[in-house]
Amino acid sequence: MTIDTVALSTAWIHQPARGKRPARTLLVGAATLTCRYRFGSLGFDLAAHSTTVTDDPAETMAWLADWLHIPPERLLLWRAEDIVVPSLISACQTARDTITAAKLLRELDLSMDSEVIDVAESHGGSAASSFDAVAHGAGLPFRPMTLTSLGEAHRTGCHGAIRKHLASRAVNTWRLWLNSRGGAESLIAATDAWVATPDAEVRP
Repeated sequence: MTIDTVALSTAWIHQPARGKRPARTLLVGAATLTCRYRFGSLGFDLAAHSTTVTDDPAETMAWLADWLHIPPERLLLWRAEDIVVPSLISACQTARDTITAAKLLRELDLSMDSEVIDVAESHGGSAASSFDAVAHGAGLPFRPMTLTSLGEAHRTGCHGAIRKHLASRAVNTWRLWLNSRGGAESLIAATDAWVATPDAEVRP
């Protein structure tokens, strides 16, 4: 791997229609793990953002749009075609802040010109078992979060739980992709060494 690679994970909540309030999809969190070679060694940058009930719901959309403004050379996603991309489109289509939504849609569209890899394809694609089950099967540590616990974290303003969960998914998306490649032993070793450092813990 000699090009910059970004592993992206996202979380969203679907709010059904209630009274005069239309149904909408809220993008409540996103995390990125950027992996790049600099001066002959592999470096990592882990970042996450979240939006809870007391925040402007467009904040995470704006954050992700900024991250995608310079498209990565390679983008890693889990269940891209049937979950990640449709949920992002739905969040933009139902957003109250249409300017921010339009910006995110534009940046998302441009990022699709990169090399986009759906890591789930190596595990059954749309028929893949849950991400946590796959990570567990690969012996990777993970931070589980059900839809119920995600909703509770959103309701109570628990940014730390959302960000740590998504950061863990971004890191494991990268590690699962490495595991599916041949000859990636040095990259796996470099990743394992980084994961053991404080830099691998995303700040709330």
